This record gives sequence, structure tokens and C-alpha cells, in this order.
Amino acid sequence: MDTASILLFVAPLIAGVFVAYNLLHYVLFFLVTHPKDATNIGHQLNEFEERQLVEWAPHVDDFLKHDDENRTYDDVFGAYRNKDANYSTCVFPRTPFTHPYEAECVLLKPRDGMRLLELGCGSGAAAYYLASRYNIEIVCVTNSSVQADICRRTLATFGGRGHVIVTDFDTLDLPSESFDAIYALESIGYTKDVDAWLAGCWRMLKPGGHLLIRSPGSLDHCRREKDYRSVTAFFDNWRYNFLGSNLLVYKARRLGFNPIRYRRLPFWAWGLTWNFIRHMLLWKYRLKMRTFVRLEWIIWRTSKGFIFGNAYNTVLATKPAFPAGLSLGDPDSSSPHWKVRIAPLARVTDWTRRSARVI
Repeated sequence: MDTASILLFVAPLIAGVFVAYNLLHYVLFFLVTHPKDATNIGHQLNEFEERQLVEWAPHVDDFLKHDDENRTYDDVFGAYRNKDANYSTCVFPRTPFTHPYEAECVLLKPRDGMRLLELGCGSGAAAYYLASRYNIEIVCVTNSSVQADICRRTLATFGGRGHVIVTDFDTLDLPSESFDAIYALESIGYTKDVDAWLAGCWRMLKPGGHLLIRSPGSLDHCRREKDYRSVTAFFDNWRYNFLGSNLLVYKARRLGFNPIRYRRLPFWAWGLTWNFIRHMLLWKYRLKMRTFVRLEWIIWRTSKGFIFGNAYNTVLATKPAFPAGLSLGDPDSSSPHWKVRIAPLARVTDWTRRSARVI
């Protein structure tokens, strides 16, 4: 076979693989932006979901530990994070012809004049993209001083519409009903009390506001003690609790969120995305993160069906927009937890001043 014949064969093959790979990203984008109604899940937790809330919950003395006992989150990621980088392993879509965080725009439905809260903002890439698309105000929360510095530089171009607060988001105390939407991209697993974390989101959301959570990993379908013990290695290294959609829907429903929608994408699919592959190579070969150096060992010891079917979770919960004046115990309320709270204007003004000082 001559060179011309080889090229005629190889070129269409490469083009076909390129088209198919990009098509995969767009299919995932379509799925994640069209989450399913969560009525059929989140009614009970299995044994391993209940245990993870106790055995895998991060503790106060785990503050910023990442990868091992000696390296902090800042040590691991501070060296290469910049305003164009993101920490999330699965951004939809993430192909040569698309923009990151477009899926968040579709799900959160931001509009000019809205106020958003990001819990675990990383480098601020998501906040930057949303603020560049809409005339909105975003408050970013991180407990990493390195990421806070990057995020401040990232949002500096928006003339005061972006605020950065350095604190543990478990202790966050902002005015009630002061945000139109709250989102957390692969950060909820760092909370030390998921019930308190969700209750805080409920309190800070305005009626009709959305809570968007992205969380990698899940014990929804864990059935073996051996599998549970194998994947515990991820928590031991990251101090991150893999909260699945079943558990998150279960907790959100008990607070009164309604409607709740969700989407699970199996690892075999989202693990093929370019963004995930890029991060895995970076973490394993450049940063030498222990979890990824041992990744093959973890997969070998764990049920392949459990590993490759493990979910990347998207949960979108809405705080019901009840008529003004409806309060706890009202027979017309569909949620026993509902109570209308209006943050005093003086407190909101004070919070705005304090946020400006934080920057």
C-alpha cells in the first residue's frame, strides 16, 4: 500500500474518531442539562451510605489536608492554578468548540441583577464565566488562601460584582434569603456536617432559588464490604466524602426542597472526557498525588461493575416559592420546614460592607 492510500485510509479514521469523541461530550452535555425528576430516588439510604456519613466525614483537624498528612490543598494545587484553570474534573461541555460552565448557565438560569453564592470556588473560573455572561453579583467562598488570591485577580475586572471570602464554608453566616442561586462544584464532600451544610443553603436561598451540586463518586449501588473498604482509600487521601445523588436527594427532600432533579453519569462515560483525562494525568504524573499513583491498585481490588458504573452526580434542588406570609405550620404548606424569612435591610447592608472589606 502506497503513502497516498495510507493517508486516504488514516485521515477519515482520525476525522471519525475526532467527531465521535466530540459527540460524546455533547451527549453528556445534553444529559446533564436535562436532569431527571428525583421522585424515584432518595427515599432511604443503604448501609454504606449511612456509614460513610460517620466514617468518612472530614474532621476539624483535617483542615486543608490533601493527598497525605504532610501536603495541604495549597501545597498540591497552588503551584499550577491560574485564572484560566478549573479544579472540577468534569466540566460540560469541554471540547475545542465550546466554553466551560455553559451547563451551569443552563441549569442555574442566571439573569441580570441576580446574586449567586459559590461554595468552594477554586480558582474562580466558574464565577468568572457566569459574571462575564450576565450582570450578576457573585460571592465566592474558599478556605484556601492561594485560591482566594487567584479568584480575586480573576474577578477584579467586574467592578465590585465579585466578592471573595476566605473561610470554612461550614461556618458561613450570611443573611437569610439573600441569594437567588447557590452552587457547589465538587466541593460538598469537604463538609463536616452535610445536614448543617444543606440547611445553611436552604436558609440563605430566596424562595424559588436553586441549589446546584456536582459531586463525583457515589455509594448508591455499593453492596460489598470489600468495595467500601477499597474506595475508602480516596477519602483517606483527599478527606473528601463522595456524596451520591441518592443521599443528596434524601437530605434535600427532608429539608423541603421541591422539585428536585438529578442526573447520574457513569464513570466509564465521564471518565473518557478530555477534562477528566487531563486532570488525571496532571495529578498522577506531575503532582504525584498518592491516590492516583495507587489508582490501578484500587480498581484491581474493587468490583469492576461498581467502579466503572460509579456515578458523577448532578443534583438541582429548588426552594419552593410560596406566597408571601406563609409560615411554619400553615396547612397550605407542602413542607413542614417552610418558613418565610426576610433579612432585615440593615443586616444586608452590613453584609455588603463586610464583603467589600473581605476583597
